[in-house]
Amino acid sequence: MSPFTIAFLTLVLIAMLFILVFAAVLLTPFALPLLAFGAPFIPSAGKTVERMLDAASVGPTTRLLDLGSGDGRIPVAAAKRGARADGIEVNPWLVWVSRQRARLSGVRELTAFKCGNLWTYDVSAYDVVTVYGLGPIMGKLEQKLLRELRPGTRVVSQAFHFPTWRPVREDRGVMLYVVPKPSVAA
Repeated sequence: MSPFTIAFLTLVLIAMLFILVFAAVLLTPFALPLLAFGAPFIPSAGKTVERMLDAASVGPTTRLLDLGSGDGRIPVAAAKRGARADGIEVNPWLVWVSRQRARLSGVRELTAFKCGNLWTYDVSAYDVVTVYGLGPIMGKLEQKLLRELRPGTRVVSQAFHFPTWRPVREDRGVMLYVVPKPSVAA
C-alpha cells in the first residue's frame, strides 16, 4: 500500500470513530431511561406543559415534582408561576441541561434537579407530581404513589393512564388524578 492509501484509511477510521462516539453521546439521553425501566426522553410541547400545570392548578403555593424530568421544562414552567419545582432524572446530562435552563430562565432559586431513580426517590413532600411514563410502568408507579403521597395530592400524567385510578379531568392526552383516601375494609 502506498503512504497516501494508508493515510487516507487512517483518516477514514478516525472519522468513523468520531461519528460513533458522537452518536453515542447524542443517543444517551434517549436510551439511558429505557435501561432504567422508565421512559425515553421525549420533550413535551409548550402547550402540553401549560395544560398539565393548568390541570393541577399550579401556582405560588405549589410544591411540584416531575418524575423523569428530562430537560427540566415542566419544573421551569412551574417555577415561572411561582411554584417550588423539583425534577428527578436518571440521566446526568439532562440534569445538567435542566439546571442551565432554570438558570437562564431566572428561576434557579425555585428549582432543584437531582440525578436519581424515580423508584427510590421519596415523593411524599409534594402537592403535585407530573409524569410521562410508558404503559408498562404505570401500575408499579401507581402503587408507589399510593404508598407515599397524601390523599388529595394531584398527579398529572401525559399520554398514559394509571391502571386502576380514574382521571378527574382529561384534556388532549393530559390526565389529572387525585390520590384517593385509603379504603376501609368492611
